[in-house]
Amino acid sequence: MMNTRLVLTLLGLSGAVALAAADSKPAPDPLAAYPGIARPADPRLPAASPAALRSFMDQRFGLFLHWGPVSLTGYELGWSRGDKVPVAEYDQLYRRFNPVKFDADEWVRIAKAAGMKYVVLTAKHMDGFCLWDTRQTDYNIMQSPFRRDIVRELADACHRGGLAFGVYYCIADWHHPQFPFSTPYRGPVDTPIKSTTDLEHYTQYMMSQLTELATGYGPLECVWFDSMAGASWPELGQRLVPLLRALQPNILINNRAAVAGDYVTPEERIGRYRDDVPWESCMMLGTQWSWKPDDHLKSFSKLLRALVYCAGGNGNLLLDVGPMADGRFEPRHVARLKEVGDWLARYGESIYATRGGPYKPTSYLASTRQGSTVYLHVFRWDSDRLVLPPLPRKVVGSRLLTGGDVRVEQTATALVVTVPAASRQPVDTLVRLDLGGSAEDLPVMALPPEVTVTASATRAPAAKYAPAFAQDSDPETQWSAPEGQGSATLELAFARTRTIRSVKFEDPQRPIHIQAYAVDAWNGSAWVQIFQHDNIGAWLSADEFAPVTTSRLRVRILKMEPTALCSEIVIEDVE
Repeated sequence: MMNTRLVLTLLGLSGAVALAAADSKPAPDPLAAYPGIARPADPRLPAASPAALRSFMDQRFGLFLHWGPVSLTGYELGWSRGDKVPVAEYDQLYRRFNPVKFDADEWVRIAKAAGMKYVVLTAKHMDGFCLWDTRQTDYNIMQSPFRRDIVRELADACHRGGLAFGVYYCIADWHHPQFPFSTPYRGPVDTPIKSTTDLEHYTQYMMSQLTELATGYGPLECVWFDSMAGASWPELGQRLVPLLRALQPNILINNRAAVAGDYVTPEERIGRYRDDVPWESCMMLGTQWSWKPDDHLKSFSKLLRALVYCAGGNGNLLLDVGPMADGRFEPRHVARLKEVGDWLARYGESIYATRGGPYKPTSYLASTRQGSTVYLHVFRWDSDRLVLPPLPRKVVGSRLLTGGDVRVEQTATALVVTVPAASRQPVDTLVRLDLGGSAEDLPVMALPPEVTVTASATRAPAAKYAPAFAQDSDPETQWSAPEGQGSATLELAFARTRTIRSVKFEDPQRPIHIQAYAVDAWNGSAWVQIFQHDNIGAWLSADEFAPVTTSRLRVRILKMEPTALCSEIVIEDVE
């Protein structure tokens, strides 16, 4: 998929190109063929249905599918075009794409066995290839040897199988002649810029395609836009969202169409606890979004914790799996998904239709609640007892759902949970607390912070750019050094010793402003450099290293121009 910050600043484009050339002929109204559909009278975005949002958040676990002709190569969807695979070769892959073992009902069976409740398929990625029988371009699945409408078959199978179905639709389209850019992001701007482009024509193309999807493929739970196309193109979202709402009033739209959308989508990370807006973390089963031979898969424990942390933070997990070129899921992918599904078959009451809290997640605990019940997911025991702030409801019953003994003591100052070592689980010890009243209206409580972040200097105003934002699991908040400063240091102090295997510094700007940085670990008496990353290009990737055990980490920004932002320092521990 992704590194989805393809920002269409459209800088350098002439006024004739940027947003609707004055002498372009008006394209036909995509709603003209549907006279019974009311056109939105208000240009502001129509609100989502509260019932649709609630249903979406109740599902908690979904399947993301990145698939297309690129699976013949084993490289990444979209991003390998013009990089790993020459453009001329990439654009002809569909002539060999013949997934004769594709079985939509089998895909649904696998998703249901994994405990998933909804499916999102890449109907069109930024390579422009369409997995449905679109009338807008010949670059689609019906022109492949397969000649079957993938979106149609999977949508029908999901509806038969009781799963909600949504489509991923990339706003960027490197193949379309009227879209300005044609290759992956590599520098200050996307290159090359095509000699002839017309964004108004392209917008009408998208509206026509979205009309096809929203009117011809049954109820869609969501349209999952991507490419962040339009930090400076908000008019696009202001046109696409009302169109989709008019076609399907209950459809949900994510936050990647240059407008706020109905829910936010942190990527390859667990979102922070929030109950002000619905959210969904999208994460890969392996190391790339589309199928990769011999890929390293996330372990069962890592997947389970991701799912529980999402639910505990009041969000969903959308887990990506890339099918193979012949249309099958790789057997080891199926087996890993089944492990999660087996756990959910036993303990799904603590995930589905719950809300996060009343305790905000930490590295050792996540909690969920429903009705008068609180579920404590304990991932680590630092002592024989877990001591938490007291609940303002009486605990009238307790049970260890994962089997064994539990003792719960409630006082005015603490809630103490004791589980003997023999009853603790290696991944998740699950305690159910039954309260003498509603658990859903309890105030959310933050536990003591496990990471303290300090900076050598911070840009004003400090409330907007505080160092803590570099470790809050929220891509919408950032730390920044003072403007004009060429270097800076961030120090992370952990509440406990951690064994770390990778670090990634995330600069949300495109192009990124950081050119070099280094990371050091404290060995008890001195700082020891783990790695240094020089000559950074367009993207910042995670730097892996031999595991280091430490209680403090230091990030030294060696060169930035102009001032860098840090939306997150992503740290991966050894399991």
